[in-house]
Amino acid sequence: MMMSTYGNALANPGAGTTNSSSNDPYLQNDFYPLQLASSEILSALRADESAPDADLYRRLISSSGVGAHRYHRVEGCGLGHSFSSRNNFDGARSSSDKSSSNNNNGAASASKRSSQQSQNPMRMGNNVIGSPLGVLRGTRQFGNTNTASSSSNSPPSSNDPNNSQQMRMNQPPQQPPTPYLQHDRSIPLPGQLADEAKKAKLSSLMGLLPEADLVWVTSDDKLFLWSYNSRSSATTTTSLSSQTINEDYCSFTVPSGQCIVSVGLVHPKSNVFTKAVEWCIVVTTPEEAILCALAKESTEQAQQQPQTQPQSADDNAAYATNGGGFRHGNSSLRLIPTRFVLPTDSVPLTSICSTKEGRIFMGGVDGCVYEMTYEGNSSNSTASSFGLGKSTSSFLGGSDEMERAIDDYFDGRGVLTLSNSNGGGSANKLSEQVVVGGKRVLSALTFGSLDGDSYGEQRRSKCRKINHSSTAPGLVASVVPGAIVRAASGIFASGSESAARKGGPIVSMIMDEDRLCLYTLSSKGVICSYDLAPVPSGSGSNGTAVSQGDFNSVAPPRLACVFNAVASAKLYLDSVSRGRMYPPSTSQSVELGTITFPGGNASAQAGVGGMDGARAILKRHDQEMRLVKASSAGSSSKAAQNEMSYGTGILHPVSIHLVPGKESKSLTLVAVTGGGLRYYLSSLASNYINLAQSNQGGFDYSMRGLDPKLARTRPSKKMTFCHIRAPPPYTSGDGNDGFRFELAPSAVNMLGSLAGGANVGIPPGIHDLQSGRSTKFAGAVGDVVKSFYGNGMFVLALDIDKNNSKSNDGSSRGNSFPTPSTEKGSRKVAGDAIVTVLPDFAARVTDSLTATNSSKNPSLIAAGGISESISLPMTGYEGTKSPVLSGGRTFDISTNSNAKSSLVALFVNSETPTDGELQIGLTTSFVPQRVYQRRSSQSNGTSSSLVVSYDRGSGVFSSALSALSNYIRSGQGYGFEVGTVASDPNGLSPSVSYRVSLRHGCDSIGFSRSSEEVVTSTRNGMGGKSTPRSANKSEKLPSWMLRPSAAPLNCQAAQHLNLPGTGTTLVLNAGGLHVFNNCSLLDNFASALMRATNNIAGDSTVRNFFLSYGYAEGCAMCFALATSHSSSETLRSNACQAAFCYGRSPEMKLTGPSNGDGMDPISSFSFQPSSLYEGLIKFMSRLLRPFWYKPAVVVTEGRPIQSKSAYANYYSRLPAKVELLLDDITLDEIQRPLVMLQDLMKSNFPAVRSIPGASQGDASDHMDVDGDGSAGLITRAMQNQSRASQLTSNSSQVHYASEKERRRKAFKTEDRNMHSTYRLLSRTVQVLNLLSCLKQAHSMSTLPEVQWGLVHGLTFYQLVTSQEGQQRIETLLNALVSQGDKTLLNRISQDGDRLAQTLSRQCYLFFSSASRLTYLGFKAANDALSRPISSPQRGLLANKAAAFLRAASRHWHDPALVSGRTNSSETWVALANGALDAGSPLARAAEVLMALGQVEGLVDVCLICAANFGGVKVPRDDRKELEEEAANAVMDWEKGLYHRPANGPTGDDVDPRSSGSQSIVSGMDVTPADALKTCHGILFYYISKLLNEGGPANKTLAENLVAACASSSDVKFLHSMYEHLLSTNQVETALRIDSTSLEMWLNNEKKDSHLLWRYYSFHGRHFSAGEIMRKKAVDPNEQVPLAQRIECLTRAANSYQSAMQRNLPNANMMRMINGYDQRKNRALQERQVSIETLKASKKETEEKLDIAKIQQRVLTTVDQSQNVDMESDKVDALRFQLVSVSDLYNDYTCPLNLFDVCLLILNTCHYNNSDNIETLWKSVICEEILPCQTTSAIAVSFLTQLKQGSTLEEETVMLSGDYGNNLQSFDNGEWIPRLRNRVTALGKELYGKGADYTVPLDLIVQALEGLRQAYSEIHKENKMYLSWPIETMLNVGVPFDSLYQSYDSLYVELDGTNETALRIHWLEGIHELLNMWVNEAFSNYDSSASSQGSNASSQLAQAVKNGGLVGRIKAYNATLEGLVDENSTAIDEVKAGFSEVEEAIRKLF
Repeated sequence: MMMSTYGNALANPGAGTTNSSSNDPYLQNDFYPLQLASSEILSALRADESAPDADLYRRLISSSGVGAHRYHRVEGCGLGHSFSSRNNFDGARSSSDKSSSNNNNGAASASKRSSQQSQNPMRMGNNVIGSPLGVLRGTRQFGNTNTASSSSNSPPSSNDPNNSQQMRMNQPPQQPPTPYLQHDRSIPLPGQLADEAKKAKLSSLMGLLPEADLVWVTSDDKLFLWSYNSRSSATTTTSLSSQTINEDYCSFTVPSGQCIVSVGLVHPKSNVFTKAVEWCIVVTTPEEAILCALAKESTEQAQQQPQTQPQSADDNAAYATNGGGFRHGNSSLRLIPTRFVLPTDSVPLTSICSTKEGRIFMGGVDGCVYEMTYEGNSSNSTASSFGLGKSTSSFLGGSDEMERAIDDYFDGRGVLTLSNSNGGGSANKLSEQVVVGGKRVLSALTFGSLDGDSYGEQRRSKCRKINHSSTAPGLVASVVPGAIVRAASGIFASGSESAARKGGPIVSMIMDEDRLCLYTLSSKGVICSYDLAPVPSGSGSNGTAVSQGDFNSVAPPRLACVFNAVASAKLYLDSVSRGRMYPPSTSQSVELGTITFPGGNASAQAGVGGMDGARAILKRHDQEMRLVKASSAGSSSKAAQNEMSYGTGILHPVSIHLVPGKESKSLTLVAVTGGGLRYYLSSLASNYINLAQSNQGGFDYSMRGLDPKLARTRPSKKMTFCHIRAPPPYTSGDGNDGFRFELAPSAVNMLGSLAGGANVGIPPGIHDLQSGRSTKFAGAVGDVVKSFYGNGMFVLALDIDKNNSKSNDGSSRGNSFPTPSTEKGSRKVAGDAIVTVLPDFAARVTDSLTATNSSKNPSLIAAGGISESISLPMTGYEGTKSPVLSGGRTFDISTNSNAKSSLVALFVNSETPTDGELQIGLTTSFVPQRVYQRRSSQSNGTSSSLVVSYDRGSGVFSSALSALSNYIRSGQGYGFEVGTVASDPNGLSPSVSYRVSLRHGCDSIGFSRSSEEVVTSTRNGMGGKSTPRSANKSEKLPSWMLRPSAAPLNCQAAQHLNLPGTGTTLVLNAGGLHVFNNCSLLDNFASALMRATNNIAGDSTVRNFFLSYGYAEGCAMCFALATSHSSSETLRSNACQAAFCYGRSPEMKLTGPSNGDGMDPISSFSFQPSSLYEGLIKFMSRLLRPFWYKPAVVVTEGRPIQSKSAYANYYSRLPAKVELLLDDITLDEIQRPLVMLQDLMKSNFPAVRSIPGASQGDASDHMDVDGDGSAGLITRAMQNQSRASQLTSNSSQVHYASEKERRRKAFKTEDRNMHSTYRLLSRTVQVLNLLSCLKQAHSMSTLPEVQWGLVHGLTFYQLVTSQEGQQRIETLLNALVSQGDKTLLNRISQDGDRLAQTLSRQCYLFFSSASRLTYLGFKAANDALSRPISSPQRGLLANKAAAFLRAASRHWHDPALVSGRTNSSETWVALANGALDAGSPLARAAEVLMALGQVEGLVDVCLICAANFGGVKVPRDDRKELEEEAANAVMDWEKGLYHRPANGPTGDDVDPRSSGSQSIVSGMDVTPADALKTCHGILFYYISKLLNEGGPANKTLAENLVAACASSSDVKFLHSMYEHLLSTNQVETALRIDSTSLEMWLNNEKKDSHLLWRYYSFHGRHFSAGEIMRKKAVDPNEQVPLAQRIECLTRAANSYQSAMQRNLPNANMMRMINGYDQRKNRALQERQVSIETLKASKKETEEKLDIAKIQQRVLTTVDQSQNVDMESDKVDALRFQLVSVSDLYNDYTCPLNLFDVCLLILNTCHYNNSDNIETLWKSVICEEILPCQTTSAIAVSFLTQLKQGSTLEEETVMLSGDYGNNLQSFDNGEWIPRLRNRVTALGKELYGKGADYTVPLDLIVQALEGLRQAYSEIHKENKMYLSWPIETMLNVGVPFDSLYQSYDSLYVELDGTNETALRIHWLEGIHELLNMWVNEAFSNYDSSASSQGSNASSQLAQAVKNGGLVGRIKAYNATLEGLVDENSTAIDEVKAGFSEVEEAIRKLF
C-alpha cells in the first residue's frame, strides 16, 4: 500500500515537463540505470565496512567523542521503557513462526517448557562436583517463588534519567532501544545423568559441545553425552543400560577405569571415516587419549539396526551404552569407540581443539602442545573396531560418493576406490567405506588389494602423539619417551619456547581456521600463538610457484610468539595511571607484548575508567598478590597451594576468545581475566594492523611465498597489546543476590566532568574489595567463574559471594546442591550472577556542531569507542529480584553455532573488492575440449585397474576405477545424460562436456582450489598466474573472488539474517542447560511496530528507533521486516507505514554560498536523497552482499584419465567440473526477500511503473500559474521554453532556481534513483531464477548441455549490470534453444517447451521473446526435416521456420552470440565454421534452412542479423515474418529492455572486412565487425560449399543463392561477396553476375582493371575492355610495371580487334532477380563505335606497344648491366612509365650506346636519317671487334677505316704479334660468330618492317666483306669462312635479288681502280651469292603460275628476265679474263664458277 507522506512526493508533478532527450544516457542506454544503481550499492557496501563501529579495532581508535567507551544500562525490555511482564515480546511473530523458531533450537514448544518448569522446578540433591586439579566450590538452592513485577538493581537516584512525557522530534530519548539477552528456558539434566554425577568419587565435569548440540558430563571414568536438541522430553526414566531409541543421551566408560580429565569435540578425517561420522569425541585421562566416533543415522535406520555386539573383552569394556543410538534432532547418533588410543606419558591433556580437516591438538599440564595423528584402514576388521559393521552401507550416499571422489580428484587429493561388485555379501568389502588416497593406495601396492580381508591383518590402524613444543622432530618425538624429549627440550629450547612452557598447564586452546593460527592459554596467564600455515616447498630468487597441493599439505604448528598477559597488563596500566602519552617499550623481553594505544592515551584511559581507574586495578592486583603469598605460606594443603598459585586474579586471564575476521581485521584475540577485564590482542604484524583499516596493502608478502590473504594474517613474533577494557562497575551489599551496577569511585571525576550531567553511560571501572569478604583468601580468586566473548557479545558468570563456598582453610568444600531452607523469606538463590554486555550503537550524545545552533533541534550521534549496553537477564525471572542464575556453579557458556547457514557464511566472507579488483573485467569464457567415450569390447561390470594422472605428472593406482567410467557413461543423475550417438570409425563417440559438482561455493570448504590462480612469489611480492592458460583450460580466478576475506560490518548490517529465536546463548551449570534468546534490535523494532497498531506516526517508541539509529537505518529495518518470511502480514504492513512516515523527502541541499533571498544559483545546491531511498539502498546492499561480487559459476577443465588396460571402458578425460556458488536452499534463502522487496516496490513506488523523464504527452501542457518568476507564461512548456531561450541568448547568465524548481529537480532525481534500484533488483531476481532454471535444464537428459563455460568466473554484479554479461547469458540461452546437432532439436521435447515457457515468464529480461522465436523456429525446422521431401507439410513448416527465424534474427544483437570466438585473421569460411562450432543461432539457422532448401530465407536471416551490426537495414516483410510475443506481467517499459543493440557504429561506420577495435565481450575478443563478418561469412560458406561440391542440384542452389545475395541493397555485403568469390577462385561465377554494382566495385573499389577487362570481355563489351586496358597502360599516375603495361597494350589491341569483329555477349550470364538496380529492357550493349575509330585505336595501341617493347629491352639491358650510371628517377621512369620515343632515344639508348635499340627506334618511328643509321651500324659492327690486335697490316688498315664515323673511333686497333696484352685477337676469328649473330638478330628486327632503310645493305655488305677479306689475307688456306657475310644477310631476310644488287653496285664502284685482289675478292663474293641463289632456286623451284612471290626461283627468274643477270655474269668473266694477278688459280676458279652458274641458269630457265 502507498502512504500519503511519500506517496504525494512520488507523484512527481514535474516529471512530465522534461521530454526525453536523445543525448540522455539514462534513456538511451538500458544499462546506464543499472550502473547508477550498482554504484549506489557499492557505496552502501563500503559504507557498512567503513563505518566507525564496523571494526572492533576502529572502535578502539574512536575515543574523542563525549561518552566514548561507556556502559549503558538496559532498562526493562530494551525498547526504551520498562514493562511489568515479558509475555508481550513475541507479538510480532505469528504462531507458525514461533513453532518453527523453537524447532530450530531443538526443543519442544517454549510455552510447554515454561509451564513444566513452573510446575516442576529443578530440584537436585547434594552432589560433589569437582575437577582433577581440585574440588570445585558451590552450594546453590532452588526455591518456589510467586510471579512478581520485574525490577532491577540500579545505581543511586542521582544517576537515574529523567522520565519526561513530552519529547521533541530530535530530542534525545531517555533510553534508546537496544538489543538485549532474555532468558528463554531452562532444561534440567536428565535424572540419570544427575544421579551418576552424584556418585562421582573423584571428579565430575561438564561442558558444552554447541557445534553438535551436545552436553558432556563426566563422573570419574564415565562420559555421558546428552543431546539437548532432541525431540524427547526434558526428563527421561529409562535406565542407563537400556538400548532403546527413546534416550537422548549415551554413556561411555573408559576401559582403564581412569578418571576423565578432558573432553573435546573434533572433526573426523575424511580419509578415515565414512561420511556418516560428522564428529569425533576425544576423551583424555591422565594416562591415555581415546578417539570415539559419532555416527549419524536416521531414526528409522537406527530402529531397524540390529544390536552390534562387542568383538572381544576389551571391546566390551570400552563399549558405549545405547549402541543402537540416541536421539539427536531428527536423527540419531551412536558413540563408537575406536582403536585409536594413545598414551599420554603421564602428562594429562587438559584442553583439546581441532581443525576442519580433522587435525587434533591437545594441551598438556607440562605446557606443551601435542597433536594426535591417526591413520586408518577401512577393511573389515577395522570397520568392526569402529563398531560400524555391516550398517556402514546405510551411511553412504550412493552416487554422491562418486561425485565427491571426482571432486577430490580434481583437487589433486587422489582417487576414491569404489567396488565393482553387484552386491551380495560385499558389505564387508572396502567398497562400502570411504576409501582413501595417498598412502592408502601406496599401501595397496605393498600389501595387496585394498578390498582383501587380509589387508586388515597385514596392517593395523596407526595412532601417535607428536609433541610440537619439543625441539626434536615430530618423528623423534613420537618414538622417544616423553620424559627424555621434555628434558632435552628444556635444555635446547629457544627463549620463546622456554617462556611458553614456564606458563604452566595449558588450560584453553582455540583454533583460528581463517588465519590458520592456534592460540593457547596457560594457567599462569601466558598466551602463545602457533602458526599452522603451510610452508611452501622451495624458494628461488626468480620466484617460485606455490602449487595448490602445498596449501593442502599438513604443516606442524610453529610457535610464533609468547605473551605474558599479567606482566604486560601491569606495564600497560602503569603507563595509563601515570598519564603517559605513549606506551612503554617492551622490546627487551620476549614474553612481553608490544603495547600500543590505538586511540591514543585518551582511549586507553577511557577503557579502564581514567588514570584513577588504572590505579585502582593495580591496587587490587597488589592486594591479591599479598593475599596469595600470605595464604600460600600458611596453607598445609598442596592442592590449596597449587590453586592459589594458579589463582585467577584481576589481571590473570581465565579464558581466551577468538576475534574472527568478520569482527576485526586487526584484532585476533580477546582475553578475559578473573576480574572481568578484557585484553584486546593481535597476533598480526604491527605494520599490518593499521594498514588493514585503510585497505592500503603495502605489506611485503613476498617472503612468505603464500597466498596474500594468508600471508598477511601470519602471526608476528610478538603479540600486540592493543587495549584493556574494565568491566562495568559492579558491587554487592548482599552477596550475589545483591549484585548491582554502580559508578566506581575512581570514575566519579570522569562522569562529573560532563557538562550538564548528560546521560552518557557509566565509565568502566572496579570497586574496592567488599568489607564483608574474607580478607584471608577470597580476594585472591577473581569474581569471574566463566566468561564468553563472541560477535561483540560479552557474557560473565560472576560469583561475588565466595565466602559461602569456602572452608576455613581456603579450599573449596561443601555441597554443590543445598538442601531446601525451612524459612521461605530468608532464602538466597544459589548460583552465579549473569551479566550480559552487548554492543551499543544508539545515538545518545548531542552533536556539538548542531547543539550550538538554537534555531534547530540538536541531532544525536553515537557515543563512539566501545560503547556497550549492560543488563542482568535473570533479574525479574520467576518473580525474583536476584540476578543469579539458579543451578549452582557455571561450567560453560557458549552460543548455539550449529544453526549457522551457508547464507550467513557467504554474508560474513564478503569483503567488497577494491576499485582495482573491480577493473579486471570479465573472465574469459571457457570452451571445453570434447570429451570422448572410448568403446570397449569388454562386457559391462568387468573391473580393471586404471592409472590416473596428476597434473604434476605423478599417478596413483586405484582398484576398480572402471566404476568411475561406468558412472560417468551412465549419466550423472544430477547433471547430465550421455547422448546415444553413432561412433566414429576410431571407436570414439562424443560425450558430455560439463559435470555439475555436488560441491558449491557456499559450502564450508568453498570453491575448489583447482580453479584458483597459482600464486608465485617474487622479489617484488606476490604475482598472479605463473603461466598463460591454453585455449582449452579455464581461466583461473583470483583468491579474492573465490574466497573473499571476512568483512567487519556495521552492527545493523546482518540483523536481517537473524530470524526470531535463532540467536541463542547457552549457559550450563550444575542444574542444567539455560537458554537465552538474543533479542536483537530488529526484534525490538518489530515489537514496537506491533504495539503501535494504527498509530505509527504518533508512536513515540517507533520514533525512538529512528532517532536513535538514524532515519535511513530505521527505513532499512522496516524493509527488513516487510520482506521477512517470518513476519506476519500486520507486521509487514506496519513496517511499510513506518518507512513511508519517517522516510522524509528528497531535497536540494544548499552547500554553496547563499544570497539569503531564497533565489540562489542551482550550482549552490546538491541533491540529498530521502531517508527512504537511503534505507532501501542499505537494505538491498545487505541482501546482495552474500553473492554480489562472487562468481556465479566456476568451471575447471577436465583432468585426463589414462588406462592401464587397453580393453577397459573409460573416458580419456573427465568432463569439465562446474561449481555453482549457490545450492538450492541458499538460493531460495537469498531469493525470497528479494522477490518480496520487488513486489513491495512494484506496489508502492510509482517511479517503478514508468521511466522517469521519458516523454509523456498527456502531462506536458497542464496549467500552472504559480508564481515562479515566469509572469505571463501559464503553461510549464512555455516557461521551460522561455528559460531555455534566455539561457541560450546569454550563456553566462546564472540560473537561479526557485524552491519549487529545486523540489521538482529533487523529486525527479529521486524517482530516477528509485527506478534504477528497481531495475537492478528485478534483474537480480531474474538472474537467480535463471541459474535455477539452468541447473534444472542441465539435469534433464532431453535437453542440450548448458554451456556453463560462457559464464565461468562472471560475478553476479557482472551478470546483472554489464552488457557483456547480458550477451554471455543470451549466448548461453540461444545455444540452449538453438543447438540442433544430435540434441534437443532432433525431436520435439516437452521439457524444452516447458523450459522456454519458464524462461520467458521468469527470466524475460534475459530470455527475450526473440529467444523464444528462435526456439520456435528451430522446432518448426526440425519438424519439417522429419517429413518426407515431397510432403506438402514440409514446405509449410519450412516457410514457418524461416518466418520465425527472420523475426528472431532482428534481435540477435550480441556479437559473441552470433560469432562465438573469432580471430580477426580468420577467413569467411573459418568464421562460419567457428560460429557453427560455437553453437551460434545464426549458424544453426543457416544450417537448417539450407537443409530445407530455404535459400531466400537463409539470405534474409543472415542479412537481417547483419543489419544489427552495421549492415543495411532490411525492411520488415509481414508476409515473411511473424509477430513477436510479449511475456506476461511485463510492464510496457520493460518490453525489449536490455535486448536492444548497443550504441555503437552502425551503417557505413562498420566495415565487415575489418576486425573492429572495440571488444563487446571482454575475454572473447568479439566485436560488432566480427559479428558482421560472421553474418556474411555464413552465406559465403554455403556458396563455396555448393560450388565446390558440384552436381546439378548444388549448382542450381548455388546460382539461386548467389542471385538472392546479389539482389541485396547492402553495397558492402555485395562487395564482400565479390571479394569472396574472387578469393576462392570462383572468378567466373562472380563475373557472370550482371550487376552495375559489380562493375562499379571493380572499377572504383577493387580498381582491378584486369578483372574489369575480363568482365567487359565476358559480357561482349570489347571496346570498353580495350579502352580500360589502354588507359591502364598509358596512365602516368600509377606505378605500373612496364611488363604489365605491355600486357595491357597487348590486351587492348586484341580487344579492339575483337570489337572490329562485332562479337555478341556470352549467353552464359547470371541475370539478377528482384535486384535493387534492375532496369527495364536491361541488355548489355556496346557503345556504337565506327570501324575507323577502332582501326585508329588499334594502330595507336600497336605503335605504343612496339615502343613499350623497345623500352622493355632498354630496361633489361639496364638491369643486366653492372656499369650503368643512371639517375634513379630515370631508371624508375624506365621501369614504371611509358617513356616517349624521343626521350628513350636521347636519354637512354644513345647515352648507353645501345646501338641496336637506337636502330629499332628509328625503324619503329620510320625515321630515315642515313648518317645516323650508318653511324649506328658501324658502331654495332665495331663493337663486336674493337678493340683488337692483329698481325695483318691490311686488317689494321680496314679496321681503322671501318671505325671512322662510328661512336667507337677511339677504340684501339693494334698491329702487333705479341699477344701478351688483353686485347682480343682479330686473327683468331672468334669475333665472326658474335658479329654474325648480332647482325642477324638486329637485321631481322629491322628489315621488312616498312623501314628497310634502317638496314643499309651496301654499308653492311661492304663492311662484312671487308672484314672477310682482311681475315682471308691472314688465313688464305682457310676457305670455310668465305661465304659468311652472304649467309648473314640472307639470315636477316634480305632477298637474293636485293642482296645481289647491293653486291653488284659495290663491285661497280671498284671500276677504275687497280686493286686486282680487291676486284677478285668481290667477284668471288658475287659468285658465291649467285651460286647460293641458283641452288636455292633449284631446291624451291615451282613451275606453276602460283609460284610468284619472294622465293629464290621467282627472284632469279625475274632477275634473268628483267635484270640481264646472264649478261652481267658474262661481264664478270670478261673482267676476270682481263685481270692479271699472281694468284691465277683463284681467277680461274672464279671464272669456272661463273660459267657453272650461267649454265645452271640457262638450264633452269
